Amino acid sequence: CSKFPTVVFFSVTMMSLTRIAVLLVVVLAAVAHGQDQDQYYQDDYANDNLYHDYATRQNDKEVGAPGTPWGKIAAATVVGWMVGGKFHSGKSAKKLNLKHKNDQKELYTQYYNDVYTLKEQNGQLVQALEQMGVAVR
Repeated sequence: CSKFPTVVFFSVTMMSLTRIAVLLVVVLAAVAHGQDQDQYYQDDYANDNLYHDYATRQNDKEVGAPGTPWGKIAAATVVGWMVGGKFHSGKSAKKLNLKHKNDQKELYTQYYNDVYTLKEQNGQLVQALEQMGVAVR
């Protein structure tokens, strides 16, 4: 019974040591990251272009630099319109060609059926005339 508190104390101590080790690693990582950030600020903001970019935009506004490029927008709109028209007219042409092909097939089928029927009727008429004794050919 005397060993039980020692085991509990040992496990609590190991958990505490693990927590301390994790905390130490986190602190060291934060310090290393902070040193990297200090190098940026030690250059007297040499890498900071924010104000320079702002001043350049303000200067361009004062000088009268072109604002919105309406010519480019209009050209892009015209090109997009043409490409879209080409695409959609291609779709319509395909549909119309398919419809025309089906109509043409139906028309030819009807034509061949009519020709076949006429040939049969001619044959029957020739037979009827030959039975009546009339020479057709």
